[in-house]
Amino acid sequence: LLMWLKYRGLFLHEILRLEGRCNKAGAQCCSECDCPTPEYRCRDCLGSELYCSACILSAHVRHPLHQLEKWNGNYFEQISLKTMGLRIQLGHPTGQRCLTPRRAFNDDFVVVDSHGIHEVSLDFCDCATAESHFQQLLQISWFPSTTSDPKTAVTFRVLEQYHLLSFESKVSAYEFYHSLRRMHILQ
Repeated sequence: LLMWLKYRGLFLHEILRLEGRCNKAGAQCCSECDCPTPEYRCRDCLGSELYCSACILSAHVRHPLHQLEKWNGNYFEQISLKTMGLRIQLGHPTGQRCLTPRRAFNDDFVVVDSHGIHEVSLDFCDCATAESHFQQLLQISWFPSTTSDPKTAVTFRVLEQYHLLSFESKVSAYEFYHSLRRMHILQ
């Protein structure tokens, strides 16, 4: 305990610094492109760098379930990649667009992951040689809720997490889902 007491001020300072713009108010530029107005950061990526909207979107094409925050002038508030315009394209290599994309039902797709519940913009490949929609989801390790026009999926990671917790701590599916839902609300 005594070892930590002498550093409590430093720990508190660093934790509070992370709640704001990390003392970067004077040096305002995007960590990637030097844009003068960075407003975004990612809670899941390493570091606390700030990015402009174009760079944060570009960096998250391969991480569509990361949790972003936007500086509103006083504090960081949660913002989704869907709100920022990120579309997930299935059936093609990451970053490559389909010539005949088909939006998920009502352009409203929900993914349950170990970090919470995410609403995403999702395009299925609808090319002549395209796999079924549920197969396209399985190929990115998302388990679809149905085989007929899916609009919800759970990641394999969250299925493995539930599997482990159900054996080790006997958590019910109901309790597990509501803890994920609550994580989503609190973020």
